[in-house]
Amino acid sequence: MKSKIIFSIFVLLVFLSGIGVGMYGNLAAGASPSVSQLWAGAKEMQGAISYIDQQKPDKARSLLCNSIKTRVVIMDFAQPIKTNVSSNQVDELENYVFGEIEKNKKELSALCI
Repeated sequence: MKSKIIFSIFVLLVFLSGIGVGMYGNLAAGASPSVSQLWAGAKEMQGAISYIDQQKPDKARSLLCNSIKTRVVIMDFAQPIKTNVSSNQVDELENYVFGEIEKNKKELSALCI
């Protein structure tokens, strides 16, 4: 009887530790791309500031435009799972941003095209 209780507790501990390790792994895997993107963005900004300091605004503009284009492609490719609320928030943000882009399309085209 005593061995069954000890065995049951052992199985329960193994089960709970498996769930814990799985949750940690899932969070770590989900956070890794975000951290990589933040790091890449910081490096691109450092490069742009360096070009600006060297009086090379064309290279800085090119670097930033390429960065923006790459991030847009990444975001279009890796769309997160959306709930109703987050979907509405994203739609509102896109309408606001793209509404501003439509107003200033000539200016933006001059910058990044």
